[in-house]
Amino acid sequence: MKIYHLVLAVALLFGSCKRTEILTRIDANTNTLDTVYTSDHPYNLNVVLFVPSDMVPNPDYERRISETLIYQQNFVKTWMQHWGHSDKTFGLLKNASNRVKIHVVQGNLPTSSYPYEGGESAMWQKITTYFQTHQKSSDHYLILTTVNKFGEQNAPYYGIGTKCYGIDFPDMEIANMSRTDTAGLASSWIGGNTHEMMHGLNLPHNGGLVSQNNLYGTPIITGNGGTFVVAPTYLDAWDCAVLSRGQVFSTTTRSDWYAAANAKITKLNARYDDAIQKVIVSGRFSSNKKVDFIGFTNDAKRSAGDGNYDSENWVTTPIGVDSFYTEIAITEFKDRSNLQNDFTISLIHENGYRHWNSYSYQMQNGKPDIQFGDRPEYNKANWSIVAVSSEETQAESGQAVHLIDGDKTTQWVSRWTGANSTHPHFFTIDMGASKPVNHFTFVQRSGGSKPKNIQIQVSTNNSTWQNAGSYVLPDAAGPAYVTLPNSLTFRYFKVTISSATDGTQWAALNEVGTYQD
Repeated sequence: MKIYHLVLAVALLFGSCKRTEILTRIDANTNTLDTVYTSDHPYNLNVVLFVPSDMVPNPDYERRISETLIYQQNFVKTWMQHWGHSDKTFGLLKNASNRVKIHVVQGNLPTSSYPYEGGESAMWQKITTYFQTHQKSSDHYLILTTVNKFGEQNAPYYGIGTKCYGIDFPDMEIANMSRTDTAGLASSWIGGNTHEMMHGLNLPHNGGLVSQNNLYGTPIITGNGGTFVVAPTYLDAWDCAVLSRGQVFSTTTRSDWYAAANAKITKLNARYDDAIQKVIVSGRFSSNKKVDFIGFTNDAKRSAGDGNYDSENWVTTPIGVDSFYTEIAITEFKDRSNLQNDFTISLIHENGYRHWNSYSYQMQNGKPDIQFGDRPEYNKANWSIVAVSSEETQAESGQAVHLIDGDKTTQWVSRWTGANSTHPHFFTIDMGASKPVNHFTFVQRSGGSKPKNIQIQVSTNNSTWQNAGSYVLPDAAGPAYVTLPNSLTFRYFKVTISSATDGTQWAALNEVGTYQD
């Protein structure tokens, strides 16, 4: 008797996705408990089946999960080939029977102790203990929680760093996904599992470019993955660029996976050209590690916590060793209503590390009002911090000197350990010499405690102060520009912060600058 295992290969035909079925014949007499697992990758996805104490592994889990993983592996391979990354895909340890190595971890607590909200920590602690005596194959984990009855799931179901959590139901397999019975409903969660897996393989949410969605279908990393298998679903060039530099996609070893690089954008020009209806962004960067791709993300913010599901992402390769240029038609943006848009430039390094640089702009009547390009700021080499209300130096490197270090990714943070600081916060800066100024630049960070209400005072001698006005900074990452009513000449300036955009009592700011135009 022979058993046929179904593996997916996706082929592109006339610009659309078409599923092609490939049957791999496996002898039923083969020992499926074979413990010799091999891979052509030095790093492989750690697959964990977590079984709470009131559950038992669902029937035939080894075959079902293995077939699903091989299907997912081939799905990724197809899109990697499409976007020019050869036949790269993530590594899996398999035995001679084409079964994937699955680590079964028995929980010591019932299902109720591992809920969606708050249950991940206890589950991960148990898994960590397991891998103290069992060899892991990489830093990436797919963790499937056993649920014995469809409809009773309440387990972690998300991606956290290089970990991702999914669910295993009875009868959950690719072959059942088109059915409408309980087995079909359970199997439809494979799409969600695949979505979360992509998070665990380093991908953020991605809503796709308009033209590519029209051509290829729905990105797997938007929504809940519900179109996977049953309708055209794809990975785009940005997704594949990020994946290609991930640990479990590598065919060589290295010791610095995801280690931070000393990277930054050193020059940035950004504008909207209405004549050709394109956003044009160019610049230069520096890094002590090799940058392989420059990624761009545009996300219309319908709400502060919208999760970037509808973001548009695209990618280019560096020009030479330190420059980049991109054009994107605004017709690729799905939502051009009058919303704040977050714009991110990411330096994707050869070791998988991504250096994010966040900016914002306002969409006005369907046109981007882009203001985040470089301004002719004064050189800050001779600037110094004269005074600061407080700075966080215990829990993070939040020194005030980061306000003038020329690095838009470092930040000053008011003290929040020990004796907490509260508003008002302030910092005073010496520019080294008197200069005419009519503009200030404040680079807001992407996290919380962004300054909102501020007052600026200026002085020529650090003792007699002139009020230069009160201003409101936006709740948006990237540079915010303040224009003074009149040009003033001064050497010292003091910024007093009386509130934060999120209502917290702390202050955090990446950079401050001045210039005259």
